[in-house]
Amino acid sequence: MGELGLNKIIGAVLATALGIMFLMQLPSIVFASGAGHHGDEHGEAASLSEQMCQKFHYCVEVAEAAGAGAAAVVEVFDLGAALASADLSRGERLFASQCATCHTINAGGANGTGPNLHNTVGADKAHIPGFAYSGALTNAEGTWTYENLDGWLNNPAGYLRGTSMSFAGIRRDTDRAAVIAYLAANTENAPAFPEPLPVAEEGDIDAVPSDGELIDGEAVPVEGAVVPAEGEAGPAETETAPADEAPATPDAPVEEAPAE
Repeated sequence: MGELGLNKIIGAVLATALGIMFLMQLPSIVFASGAGHHGDEHGEAASLSEQMCQKFHYCVEVAEAAGAGAAAVVEVFDLGAALASADLSRGERLFASQCATCHTINAGGANGTGPNLHNTVGADKAHIPGFAYSGALTNAEGTWTYENLDGWLNNPAGYLRGTSMSFAGIRRDTDRAAVIAYLAANTENAPAFPEPLPVAEEGDIDAVPSDGELIDGEAVPVEGAVVPAEGEAGPAETETAPADEAPATPDAPVEEAPAE
């Protein structure tokens, strides 16, 4: 074999080796170039409000803190207040458009894909004799309280894993309350609506303690709060002499007002 042929073989081997090395490095180059955008997507994590909506059966709105150490304001859905002001006519329309395909609600109505919903509020979760409930609902404990109905209608699959009900849920609080109020209107001797949440009045120290939270009517200090021992004065009760005044000397004479 001549020198020219040997050079060709060596060149081919080197070209092949370089090609293999390039192919091995190609994935890291491609993914490294897209890492910035990928990281940005994960950097924009779901807000606290979205996380709460996903984890709990009711949605809470959370105002993001303006800066480090700022307190976040949480607004909780008040089911009692929503039911008290619910629009029954809207509840009837929503039932007709979203529920009537599978359910009847009139007294003595036939079961469909879902059970008849007359006299539902306060009843056991699987109370219709002979209806083929899913195993998850058959074994579910408790009754259809207003709170349970609210959780169920918000997200049936999230409220009870394994249910055969394929309804996505009613996410708007006022709409959900309207449907629940309509169910109550079609329940004989329905339980009373839950009481609305108490509203703390401005300046009410007992309602909003400055150094803790109110539990069962008693102020419980939060972690890190300074609690004075029994018989000791608290921070607000301790008086400090002004810095520019000298303390009183015990031996100094005390002037008395002249007698009149």
